[in-house]
Amino acid sequence: MSEPRQFRFPIGRIEHTWRWLYSSFLQRLGVRPHVVRAQGARFLVDTTDYIDRCIAFDGMWEAAQLEDLARLCRRRKVDCFVDVGANTGFYCIMFAMKQLANRIIAFEPDPGNHARLIKNLALNDLAGRVEVLQLALGHRNGEATLYEGSKWNRGESTIAKPEQTPKRVMHRIRQARFDDVFDLARQNIIIKMDVEGYEFEALAGMERTLKENACYVQVELYSERFAELKAFFDRLGYRFLHTEYIDHFFTNMADIG
Repeated sequence: MSEPRQFRFPIGRIEHTWRWLYSSFLQRLGVRPHVVRAQGARFLVDTTDYIDRCIAFDGMWEAAQLEDLARLCRRRKVDCFVDVGANTGFYCIMFAMKQLANRIIAFEPDPGNHARLIKNLALNDLAGRVEVLQLALGHRNGEATLYEGSKWNRGESTIAKPEQTPKRVMHRIRQARFDDVFDLARQNIIIKMDVEGYEFEALAGMERTLKENACYVQVELYSERFAELKAFFDRLGYRFLHTEYIDHFFTNMADIG
């Protein structure tokens, strides 16, 4: 017998049509952003944006990846969920609403995405449940230039790949090494990383955490550097588990995989 799902997806055609009509009507009236419900939570969305459109019309974002993480949380107690590149908060809000981890830490350096993340937490009475840091994670402490993603996909804001953005809006942001901000040891940790080409820098700044804890790591990577990513985790004693679209999963948990 298959395990019960934590998330309701896909939705039926009638519900999808109703959601599309509702959000499209509000957009045409100029109500941007507006509030929708998804997976038991409330989110501010502007359906010009690709991720917001998925949340508004489908009631979900990255269903397979989130279900994979939730499956792990059913098998063992998770002390901490670290959301690196939280965007407007879908992952960390799902973890908080469904009580999948004891502690939730979210990093989002983009000013607009960070502001929306804070509003989405407030909409769900989760302001005190999730620790939010307006920081980029990197291999050194200091500042960096963040290129803001287009209105079509604000999730593409990036330090490493300015060519994927319009390059019209730039922000000087703070960046830090995770290991210099948090001292975690002997814990069960899930890390989700979506940092638009800055993965290796972010991972380099959290090597101590990866070594001293039992971790399950989801890393988005859409370049041709997968062999390099696998070698990084091999060096730390991790095993590659599987890939879901462009998200790659690794762990050093002995009983997983």
